[in-house]
Amino acid sequence: MKRLLVLLLGLPAISYAQFGGGKLFSFGLKAGANFSQLNTLELKTPRLTSGGVPVTSGGQIVYDFFRNNDSRTTGIVGGAFFRFGRKLYIQPELLVSAKGGKFDLIQTGLASQSIDVKFTTFDVPILIGFKLGPLRLNAGPLMSLTISEDKNLKDSFRQYTTQPINDTFKQAVFGYHAGVGLSLGGFQLDLRYEGNLSDLSQIGIKTPDNDTRFTTKSTLWQLTLGYAIL
Repeated sequence: MKRLLVLLLGLPAISYAQFGGGKLFSFGLKAGANFSQLNTLELKTPRLTSGGVPVTSGGQIVYDFFRNNDSRTTGIVGGAFFRFGRKLYIQPELLVSAKGGKFDLIQTGLASQSIDVKFTTFDVPILIGFKLGPLRLNAGPLMSLTISEDKNLKDSFRQYTTQPINDTFKQAVFGYHAGVGLSLGGFQLDLRYEGNLSDLSQIGIKTPDNDTRFTTKSTLWQLTLGYAIL
């Protein structure tokens, strides 16, 4: 009976520490998976020679097409999080994130290709969150910088543009994270949606009449499991 009384008297303090109060600051590591895709604009462009001259057949310009592909690419994500606050909190994170997606290149007179694009980014989301018991709701802005990429996207566009595209991805991309989380002891389970506000890439496409732009954004679902060390 005495132990039961002590437990009952201690429940409010445990509840406050776990759900209503808790640590003012916590730090932890997290890892998980991205399920990403590219959202490309539909694009019709003339096929160019190595000298930038449109290819013709029977006196007509040969056109090729870039089209959306709804397939998702799976990649890993990992890093650290810093949480300041109790019920209402701010949570900046430092993440290395593998992303990608696919689109179709339909070339007139040639076999169609599915272009698989993969790249790795250094992401800095800054989330504002609210705790409802063990449940967390959070959202906030994201700055993302590509630190490596494969050559599939560059190579697929190389014959359609006369401008250098080696630095196509070397730019900061701004977006947002929004999602839900569950805190169970030190474990942190999170499901988020990531979207881009700025273009992931802007490639100049030379046409007979003007210089148009191929732009693309990426979106993804992210599932991670973390552990609060502090």
